[in-house]
Amino acid sequence: MKHDLDLESKKRRDAFAPRGFLNFPETRRLTEQLITLINHLAADTKNLFRSEPVKHIHPHIDILENKNLYDIRVDLPGVDANSIDLKSEGQMLLLKAKRIAAEPAELKMAYCEHRSENYERGIHLASDALIEEKSATFSDGILSIRIPKKAA
Repeated sequence: MKHDLDLESKKRRDAFAPRGFLNFPETRRLTEQLITLINHLAADTKNLFRSEPVKHIHPHIDILENKNLYDIRVDLPGVDANSIDLKSEGQMLLLKAKRIAAEPAELKMAYCEHRSENYERGIHLASDALIEEKSATFSDGILSIRIPKKAA
């Protein structure tokens, strides 16, 4: 026995199915960003159920772009430039860095909320990024990574 209510709910479900909206070429970049977000959420959810504390922090990033390049800016306060490890695997940019609170010889640490922190971040790049040609600079706690784009 068919009910109008059942047919309407099926129509509504089909209207929002990912296979339609997310497969257009115009939304491919949005799709890649959504997949990255879902992967980060899945990883963070797994960390909630670990018995030992998570030993890394996802630094905040900004991604700027124009028709020729991507400029990724990563907040790494207090990090020594020598501790930054930047690698690439396919279209994934992997970043690791370490911050250790310095304790001058004449002073003793009385209170510290972030003695040492390990920063880790994976950034999935668009298919037009020439990741092997990346360059990076580090100044005032900001890591700037410039990645050229493929010619259109």
